[in-house]
Amino acid sequence: MTIKQIQSTCAYCGAGCQIMFTVDIEKNKILEAVPARGRTNDGALCLKGHYGWDYLNDPQILTKRLVKPMIRKGGKGSPLEEVEWPEAIAHVAGRLSEIKAKYGPDAIMGTGSARGSGNEANYVMQKFIRSAVGTNNVDHCARI
Repeated sequence: MTIKQIQSTCAYCGAGCQIMFTVDIEKNKILEAVPARGRTNDGALCLKGHYGWDYLNDPQILTKRLVKPMIRKGGKGSPLEEVEWPEAIAHVAGRLSEIKAKYGPDAIMGTGSARGSGNEANYVMQKFIRSAVGTNNVDHCARI
């Protein structure tokens, strides 16, 4: 077994904690995560940093990943059906328009995620919610 220590940045929130992974190079598998000295974490990790990395060894650990958008065409309680992207985008745009027309823009909110595709995606989301929807109802998982 070939073991290597690899320092990285924890991906769970926007704090940027440094984490040291113990990796089995031959099996390409993470064995352990321990805190590394970093500016924000100073040698400590939260529970997610210590134990939440297991998904890296198996990205489908809980459920299979979606490969296509899905819609409940029969309404609430009906099964999800795979659809193409144009149909999914039209469905979401239609529902958001209906909600905004019936209840006003403050009935809609946008939530960002540090586990998503980065700051750029969060910026676009909040810009859409504020400009297109017309509300300041924006939140993010890292604000705690």
